[in-house]
Amino acid sequence: MNGALVTFRKELLSYCVSPVSWIVGVLFYWWRGLELRALVDYFARYRVDQELLPPQTYSLGSTFLMVVLVPGLLTMRSFAEERRTGSLETLLTAPVRDGEVILGKWAAATAFYSLLWLPSVLVLHVLEYGPFLAADLAFGPVFAAYLGMFLLAGMLLAFGCFASSLTDNVLLAALLTIMFDYGLLTLPRQIAGLLGEAAQDWRVRELLDKFDVMRNFSEWFARGLIDTSQVAFYVGGIAFFLCLCGISLAARRIG
Repeated sequence: MNGALVTFRKELLSYCVSPVSWIVGVLFYWWRGLELRALVDYFARYRVDQELLPPQTYSLGSTFLMVVLVPGLLTMRSFAEERRTGSLETLLTAPVRDGEVILGKWAAATAFYSLLWLPSVLVLHVLEYGPFLAADLAFGPVFAAYLGMFLLAGMLLAFGCFASSLTDNVLLAALLTIMFDYGLLTLPRQIAGLLGEAAQDWRVRELLDKFDVMRNFSEWFARGLIDTSQVAFYVGGIAFFLCLCGISLAARRIG
């Protein structure tokens, strides 16, 4: 696992010094700040139950931006840039296993994605004070919601690494990931509507329900409930896409 740790440190440092990464963070919190200000004003003006505030923050437009766009932007250079510059061949011939390189790159992207999200927890804590809500928020459901968000992001970032390993065009890698992310969030319900009565078959229904990440998040994680089958689904998805990434690199090594 030495190679994975070295790769993790190198990739995480590259994220930390990349202007693109911090531009994404600034834009995210600028947009989220505007949305939270409007949401807090609404809760204070109409005396809405403050316990409903955290679940409402998960449906904001900035959350959708972070889930759909950011994974592709973080992972687009993981392998595509190295394929374009020719350094991937050097990496593949180094005394490091492909799995360690893949794991290190994915872990670095996941860690930086988590760093982008963590200040939003501090923002929720600040909202508890007098000038804002002047009320204690239950952070148990918040923990469950963020766990669900990180598991989903981990799977999307794993797909991003796989997409980046398929091409030497970083923009194409980002586009593939964004399309997959958007499709995963929207297609299951659309497919269920198109299938009509066929969607009522228990096998089809169970399959569509499992892939309907938006509904599962709102019905479980956002309510403070942790469904172990969903955890297994995301962990399995992470392993699946990382394995596909390994197969892609192995095929290039053979080719």
